[in-house]
This record gives sequence, C-alpha cells and structure tokens, in this order.
Amino acid sequence: MIFVKFLVFAAIAIVIVKLVASLFGKGNIPLLNNLITVILGIFVAFEVIKLGQILWEKFI
Repeated sequence: MIFVKFLVFAAIAIVIVKLVASLFGKGNIPLLNNLITVILGIFVAFEVIKLGQILWEKFI
C-alpha cells in the first residue's frame, strides 16, 4: 500500500510540475506531456473500472 501511495504522490507532483511549467511558459516539454497523458489515462481507466463495479453491484 505504501508503494501505491508513493506512486499517487509522484503523479500529483508531476502534474504540479507541469502546471508550474505551463504558468511560466515552458509547458511544451515532450517528456512531461507524455507523463501527463499516461497519468490521466490511468486515472480515467481507474474511474471507469470503479464506475463499472458500482453499476455491476447495483444491477446484478
């Protein structure tokens, strides 16, 4: 569980770094763009899976 918390905090830190870089006009860094895309993709997938589980439990 500690490893998962570390990954979550690392993802939040990466998003904050991207936000700060964007605020200073340096937001077009390919590595940060790719990391943000992966982080947001994982987040959306997690939320869709959780929603599916809730709907599955409610209707089945």
